[in-house]
Amino acid sequence: MVSISQELPIESEARLRQVLRDTDIEHLPGDWCFRRFTGAPPPEALATVRDADGWCALTPADGGAAEPFGLTLSTFPPGIDNSGYIGWVSTTVKERTGSGVFVVCGDNPRRGGVFDYLGYPAKAADAVRAVLDDLRRPPSEDGADLDLRVFEVAETSGASAVSADTRFEFRERDGRVEARYSGGTVDQGFLVGRREDGRVSTAYTQMDTAGHARTGTAVMRLTGDADGGLLLVEDFTWSDGTAGRNVLRAVGRGRAR
Repeated sequence: MVSISQELPIESEARLRQVLRDTDIEHLPGDWCFRRFTGAPPPEALATVRDADGWCALTPADGGAAEPFGLTLSTFPPGIDNSGYIGWVSTTVKERTGSGVFVVCGDNPRRGGVFDYLGYPAKAADAVRAVLDDLRRPPSEDGADLDLRVFEVAETSGASAVSADTRFEFRERDGRVEARYSGGTVDQGFLVGRREDGRVSTAYTQMDTAGHARTGTAVMRLTGDADGGLLLVEDFTWSDGTAGRNVLRAVGRGRAR
């Protein structure tokens, strides 16, 4: 099944992490390689593909393989929306390990439908598999964790550039926090910082819709509202010394209203 999804990037990541958790993953033993063949495909081949000069098979590698690969088999459950999965996985693997990947896809209705062989250089196998296993971890039970959270603006002050139309998309890993935000008069904004319990110290830069860039710093405090929701109270200071406060309200983990 090939689906079309309209969503924020952070919503895509939240959905695709869940896809990865719901998918059967098997890291295949040994090394694999592509080799040319004529006649019938080798019985041990996992996949075959051809170009103008003939056929090539993905087979177990012998000691003389010029480019050995590791493989991970992903078998998706039936009916799951995995649109964007390959692009997300390949980009994340590249960012975290430096390794590129290749993908060979197939279909098996008896097991739910689409399955993928994800290939990567054998020397990077341990690192790539560690990334896949990390992405499969359940969401954090830490109520203050900001990873894959979307925030809207609940309150602003006169010095603020954000408004009710601004949305913040947060990511967090090992206490390191980053967020992108846009909407209203903010064309694009980005902040980075570190969370220690309920306190987040950040620096930010943004471009408004008129093309003007501004920078500043902020301290955010995580707190709750009367309805049990999560708030970020942000005391910010622009680089020119102007200060103010924003209050951001969480509208979901990987979901925007």
